[in-house]
Amino acid sequence: MNSTFLSGERLSAGLTLAARLAFAGLLFSSASMWRWVDVERRVPPLFGGYTDFFVYPSDLFLLLTLAFGFPAILVSGNRITRGPWYLTLPLVALVTLSFISTFVSVDPPLTLYHSIRLLLLLGLYFVLCNLVPPAGWVAVPLALGVMAQGGVAILQFVNQSSIGLGRLGELPLDPLKTGTSILRYDDVRILRAYGLTDHPNLLGGFLAFALIFILGYYFALADFGSRKRRLRVLLFLPLALGLIALFYTFSRSAQLAFGMGVVVVFAASLRERAQRSLRLREWLVVALVGVSALAVPFINNQRLIAQRVGQANAFSDNVGEARSLNERDELTNSANRLFAAHQLWGVGNGALTLTMYYLDKQFPGDTYYYQPVHFVLLVAATELGLFGGFFWLWLMAMPPLVMWLRRARLIQDVWRAAIAASVIMLLVVSFFDYYPWLWQAGRVWQWSAWGLFAGVFSIRQPLVESTNTRIQDA
Repeated sequence: MNSTFLSGERLSAGLTLAARLAFAGLLFSSASMWRWVDVERRVPPLFGGYTDFFVYPSDLFLLLTLAFGFPAILVSGNRITRGPWYLTLPLVALVTLSFISTFVSVDPPLTLYHSIRLLLLLGLYFVLCNLVPPAGWVAVPLALGVMAQGGVAILQFVNQSSIGLGRLGELPLDPLKTGTSILRYDDVRILRAYGLTDHPNLLGGFLAFALIFILGYYFALADFGSRKRRLRVLLFLPLALGLIALFYTFSRSAQLAFGMGVVVVFAASLRERAQRSLRLREWLVVALVGVSALAVPFINNQRLIAQRVGQANAFSDNVGEARSLNERDELTNSANRLFAAHQLWGVGNGALTLTMYYLDKQFPGDTYYYQPVHFVLLVAATELGLFGGFFWLWLMAMPPLVMWLRRARLIQDVWRAAIAASVIMLLVVSFFDYYPWLWQAGRVWQWSAWGLFAGVFSIRQPLVESTNTRIQDA
């Protein structure tokens, strides 16, 4: 009897460890858009990413997380949780609507492909609800990912070209070629940093997502012994590299989202009056690291910064900025027209760009690129219909509301605040970009944030429980 119990306990522990390793690999590889397999289904002039079927390295780690995670949950003997209803129900509804939209899509196989991806991510959400990973298993792989992606990004910006990592998924980058994401002033074209992603905004999203967990982990470790406190200085390297790389992406949405995430973590870190002066000194150290890292990039790129914040009428007088804003307006108008014509069931998950090309003859395709509108709520409503839009709006509103209603739990420890901040950050990004909805990388961050949030903000979880216990286990 005892040997059977111990065997089951060892099996559960082994499966849980394997699931954590796989999830760490998923986080580390999540930003990479290196395509192991590309099933081409091109519809010129559309970008192949909107029509093709891909297999990414992160897909392997996602499948492994599920393959080890669900058996670990079953053999653990613990009660299986479905997660808080305010997240689980709308997420299940979105996946269901996605499969239903296959029947009305202009490209049913494409919508089925995206629906299967959402189903796998729903599985990830349930695994994270039940096997909430210790903080180190989240922050450390993200820190390693920041050093890899950040190092590549900084070299790209300094060299103003790709650096020969095509075999690892790096795009051929040339600021003089049309289609490359650049900034310009006068006749000078400046390459934005891509890393190993498909776009600077995507890299910016990863860096912001990762940095907030690194920051949360740094402060959370302060609650433990002197040895772990000393080891915290190792986090300064990915923090500095990540901030520089985030700067070189010139992604306004990612930078704004990171700023809001920092506000959440800052507020939580000052929760106890007795430690407030100590925390402020620690924040001063972090700020010093950040300022030191960003000083040279900031000084050397004054004109680009002025352009990105709209100084000197940059939004109207700068050709690149004006074109970008006009393009976003046209994409919004097109999505509104398609939504009005397909309000009930939508046009099919992942099929907005294709539907725009086939059905919206008013879109100026000879002037602007066909792509989804840069507002996830409108994308969800257009692709999945009114119900899809409603459930996404619910997912936008409920986490902040729960954070407010359960703010005592939010400020219990900084790691929990970092998880909450990640959800807020992706909410901010969703107002300006569509990758949390469409691209594999953005989806992994979004569903991971929801899963981690569900694990630590479950309504049934006792208020006195602290995630510091999980940090200590890391």
